[in-house]
Amino acid sequence: MTLTAQMKFHENETMKLLVEPVVFCGLSLAYVIGVWILVNIMMTKKPVYVKPLMQVYNVVQIVVCSYMVWGLLPCIGFPNIFGINSDLDQRGEWFVYVHYLSKYLDWFDTLFILLNKKRSQLSFLHVYHHGTIGAVWALLLHQGVGSGSVRYGAWINSLTHVIMYSHYLWTSFGFKNPFKKMVTFWQIGQFYSCLVHAFAVIFLDSTPCQKYAWIQVVYQITMVYLFSNMLSWVPKWVPDFSAKKDEGTISVFTFLGQVASSMVKFQKTE
Repeated sequence: MTLTAQMKFHENETMKLLVEPVVFCGLSLAYVIGVWILVNIMMTKKPVYVKPLMQVYNVVQIVVCSYMVWGLLPCIGFPNIFGINSDLDQRGEWFVYVHYLSKYLDWFDTLFILLNKKRSQLSFLHVYHHGTIGAVWALLLHQGVGSGSVRYGAWINSLTHVIMYSHYLWTSFGFKNPFKKMVTFWQIGQFYSCLVHAFAVIFLDSTPCQKYAWIQVVYQITMVYLFSNMLSWVPKWVPDFSAKKDEGTISVFTFLGQVASSMVKFQKTE
């Protein structure tokens, strides 16, 4: 088994910086604070028309996630579909690192929910997942186990995102997806497969990845529970910033102008 991935990773100062605990914990905290701030901003703003931006975003996600599916595919094989005891190589770590960075790209999902004033979509599950999953991948990379069998989780999640964002893009043009229910079933199946994968790593893997498999066990249990039982639960303490039925929309430029104007007024009052 090679360990060149660990050595290569720790030679790159930029990559090292982005997976330092103070950075990934700080980013997670900033995400939650940012959500709360934007919720309160949207309380007094009209919904923002972002459909074209969302369509472009869907295309970007499909392209990026397809790249990761291709890059992480070598870890998948029959009968060892989980890549147990596979090498910690440089290629694997690069694509896991890309997957980690893509978790910040996913934050645009939250941004569009807030700009659209869709409180019903700002579930606890949504904020919990987007606020923590990046930190999980950063921790693995920071500990030097960003390759080997951990690649399965990144691969199946990337494949799931290709399916999800293809669905979103298709329906954004007004088309119906007859396989919509299957997309949901696939998402749930992904969590269960990752849970099985984690136990397989614990009992069968002899690489450094085995030591950190418990993280995935705990995380996937929370995801299975929340997705199965609290998929749409929005805590009562989240302000009701929902758009009214007769409320019109404004452009992105108008919204940014209003925010900039508000900031100027705030500074003048200080």
